[in-house]
Amino acid sequence: MPRKIKASLAPVPQPPERTAKLSELCADAAEHVAKARLALFDEGTDAEAALAHLDEAISCLKRLLANGRATGLNGSGQSLRSA
Repeated sequence: MPRKIKASLAPVPQPPERTAKLSELCADAAEHVAKARLALFDEGTDAEAALAHLDEAISCLKRLLANGRATGLNGSGQSLRSA
């Protein structure tokens, strides 16, 4: 008698390159926030440089959001780890 094969409901692991891209976006956003902070509080205030870095950080976060939405995350308590 042939065995029935059940489909697994476990999430399919994402390829390493996707995880690397997400972690790179997080790291880039954090780096830009840190640079903005330095521009404001170290060696004088450079508001234009700080705003430029904050704009870059926001761009990184928007890409993270778009990626999350593309993978089905909707912001209702789900995290990137559960994707």
